[in-house]
Amino acid sequence: MRRSALLRKRFLIAFVAVALALWVALAWMLYQARAQAIESAAATTRTLARSIAEYEDSSVRAIDLALRVLRDQWVLQPASFGAAVGRLDNYLEKEKVIQVAVLDGNADLRFSKLPGALPENFADREYFKAQKESGRDGLYVSPPVFGRLTKRWAIQFSRPIHDRAGRFAGLVVVAIPPPALEQVYKDIYLEEGRVITLARADGQILARTGAGGPIPASLAGSVGLGAGEAPGGDFRAVSMVDGVERFFSYRKLESYPLTVFVGQRVSTALAAYYKYQTFLLAAGVLATALLFSLGRVVVSRTIERRFAAEDREELLLELHDGSIQSIYAIGLSLENCRRLLERDPARVAALLAEAEANLNLVIHDLRAFIAGEAPGAFDAREFMAEIERSIPRLGERGPAFSVQIDPAALNKLSGEQAAHVQRIAREAVSNVVRHAKATEARVSLSTSEGAIRLEVSDDGAGFGEPARPGLGLGLHHIEARARKLGGEARVVSALNEGTRIVVEFPSGVRA
Repeated sequence: MRRSALLRKRFLIAFVAVALALWVALAWMLYQARAQAIESAAATTRTLARSIAEYEDSSVRAIDLALRVLRDQWVLQPASFGAAVGRLDNYLEKEKVIQVAVLDGNADLRFSKLPGALPENFADREYFKAQKESGRDGLYVSPPVFGRLTKRWAIQFSRPIHDRAGRFAGLVVVAIPPPALEQVYKDIYLEEGRVITLARADGQILARTGAGGPIPASLAGSVGLGAGEAPGGDFRAVSMVDGVERFFSYRKLESYPLTVFVGQRVSTALAAYYKYQTFLLAAGVLATALLFSLGRVVVSRTIERRFAAEDREELLLELHDGSIQSIYAIGLSLENCRRLLERDPARVAALLAEAEANLNLVIHDLRAFIAGEAPGAFDAREFMAEIERSIPRLGERGPAFSVQIDPAALNKLSGEQAAHVQRIAREAVSNVVRHAKATEARVSLSTSEGAIRLEVSDDGAGFGEPARPGLGLGLHHIEARARKLGGEARVVSALNEGTRIVVEFPSGVRA
């Protein structure tokens, strides 16, 4: 049972090690697949962001150039400004401009491309305030506002007008609907969950895929808007507009403080990875279950084979060291009876009676073994009788045996241990009778320092290396029983110097 438990423990350790290696490999494959999916999504959004940023930069530069030309025309020849706007009409339509206007220093409307425009003041408009307060010549891009003249949402691009003294004298402004800036987005195939956003450096959103109007949310503080940040990059964040987590790539416009963001929904970008993950996890669970089942089958069969081998060994040990040796001893006694039949009939009768009694004991032992009865404990007298019963009655032809049993040692033996000791002694005695050619032999059982010692010695012929072939199986059985007792067996012998078999094992250890 201890060996079975050890085998199961080893299987469990091996299974855990192999399963751990399997899942580490699966985790590494999933990590690589996830990293690849993220990099693939980033590569796509990065390319889109760069392309759109280049387009938007070109478009804003064209609008800004038109503003500069128109402003110069207003400053130099205001009377012919309308004609100049007409000459640029095709150019302005290409950039989706829907309105061109000029405001004076008080924000009063001085010119409008739209016919029939009424006098209007735009002092409340953000773009007018920003240009008047800045005091410098720069392009200002406003968020979408609802036009009083156009009656549409539009982004206002403006340039300031300064008089000869450098004082603010108004501005030239053009209006472009947000969808016009988004026109390029429609020409790009966008997967589900992907959005494109154009924002100012302060986080104000100018245009966004599918918006078509003002967006109240701000990107202030987002990566990609700071003046000191890299011109392009990637990050993962929850959108400030719709609360959806996305992988973002950004690209700043080269000439203006505007940034293009391209975002891909995380769930969409990782959809293929999630399918792969499900497949790998299912395969891992199946492989683990198959590995465990296969291991259990192998362990069960190994344990069955081991039990069968142990049963065969137990049967062989019991028959060889017990019944067979007893029968052999009885046979030697009967052989001695044949020689004494004419000389000492009374002795023959006693030996025959003893042989009959011993045969009955052998039959009893075999029945007990077949029934699986555990051996009972021996007292000193019974143990001595068992040892003496194993010594054949050979008269003058055999060695003279002396037996010394220490009752203290015997009291420390369980019934099973005593049976093993008795079988070892019987095998050793049989070897002495059959092979030693000894005149004297001794069997002793003693205890010392927590160990029990069984010794069988003789003054016979002994043997050198290698040992006699006839002793091989018997010594193997002695060593096997010594292991069952938790100890070891030693054989000390030399030619013509006798043989000594010593078995030592700790007391209190169950066999």
